[in-house]
Amino acid sequence: MKKKRKISLKIIIVAVVIILITFAAAFFIFNSSEKNANYGNSALSGTQEDVKYEALSQDEINKISNAILSSEFIKDIPEGSPISITFFKFENGERVWQGGFLIGNNQLLQSGEPAVSIIIHSKYISELNGNNLCDIIKEANKNGDLAIETEYSTASLIIKYAGLLKYRDCFGF
Repeated sequence: MKKKRKISLKIIIVAVVIILITFAAAFFIFNSSEKNANYGNSALSGTQEDVKYEALSQDEINKISNAILSSEFIKDIPEGSPISITFFKFENGERVWQGGFLIGNNQLLQSGEPAVSIIIHSKYISELNGNNLCDIIKEANKNGDLAIETEYSTASLIIKYAGLLKYRDCFGF
């Protein structure tokens, strides 16, 4: 009986971690290309010369914001532990950062330090229709166009994002 309980607990822990990390859907709206080029998350760190940046269009920002605000899981992302989602593309074989969003406390946030960062190819922006963010995240993950970054331990992530476990199907886990 104890062995079954340990296995079940491990499965739950792994599922929560995967959800939290994959989830990290997040969302800090970059207000200007200057601010965006200096965004402190590890995906964008480095000297300004090392980072190529091209701002998202206002239409893309609106489309992404609508998809985030319409997502079912946004209400369960804690205010003190926001999640970021950052978009990129490749140009001449180099990664070009395009913009990001920070989400927490059922809204898009203007500031905060994300506990988890989702990095996704911008080719999926055109596929967003307001209520299919989960499907887009699943597709990007399946195609290898999604990355997750965090500096937190598994245990810390489980504590921070326990409320997101119910959305594990959203990410295909």
